[in-house]
Amino acid sequence: MRYLIEHETVLEYPQAIREHHIELRLVPRSDGHQKVMSCSIETEPTAELASYNDYFGNRVDYFCVIPPHSRLVTRLKTEIETQKENPFDFESVPPAEEQEWLRQAVRRTPAMNDFVLHRSQATPSEIKLMELLKSTLPRRQPERPLLDSLLELLAWVPTVLEYRSGTTEVHGSLAAALQQGNGVCQDFAHLFITVARSWGVPARYVMGYLDPGICSTGEELATHAWAEALVPGAGWVGFDATHNLLANDHYVAVAVGRDSYDAAPQRGSFKGDSAGEQPTVKISVQEQ
Repeated sequence: MRYLIEHETVLEYPQAIREHHIELRLVPRSDGHQKVMSCSIETEPTAELASYNDYFGNRVDYFCVIPPHSRLVTRLKTEIETQKENPFDFESVPPAEEQEWLRQAVRRTPAMNDFVLHRSQATPSEIKLMELLKSTLPRRQPERPLLDSLLELLAWVPTVLEYRSGTTEVHGSLAAALQQGNGVCQDFAHLFITVARSWGVPARYVMGYLDPGICSTGEELATHAWAEALVPGAGWVGFDATHNLLANDHYVAVAVGRDSYDAAPQRGSFKGDSAGEQPTVKISVQEQ
């Protein structure tokens, strides 16, 4: 699939601010499953951008606006080609050998431990999660392929959370979503990740874009979030618990991390007397 994606974020402040430092994680990843064909980023006020790759391999574009300003606009326009048509297309590993396969994968890449051991308010410990749910968690069945257990986990998450737009805060705690029984895509991804990590399976958070044809009724077009788990024989496989789907070529991955904070589309700091309003975000995803 090939998509043209446009992403505009507007920040407005009641009083002028200054020395505004911004990081953007908006440019899609280029890997074996997707390729960036073209990309441009514009800002208002105009600023000079630089870029680097962060610890997780995400492209980060950053800039500074030093003079006083009460409005900041960032615009991304990119064309991306995705190629992962069938997420089940891989050579499987016998269940008896899967644990050793995972062990060797982590041994070859020690940084993979971040996706097993990390705990935060968004991805709490197994004990904390059981206290919140007041029940046991789904268990991995070692005699069956790991993918089967992960698919059961994928179907379990929507039985715990109901999707409701705007009901939880950006980078909010998983506890808040579980206590009210509903949340947004970030909460669904965090719940999946937390359980998968309790099994000792590397799992990471993904922020990106989704083909509008998959979006549910009432779901606003915005950046989307899903989880990826390391599956023996396949590598990273995407699990979209919000829609109970495996990620394929209708998904465009932008940034990955331990949880949503690592993969935030935009964050920054400034000097001034007002925090301003919530950003206004407009996103367009068009199939080419």
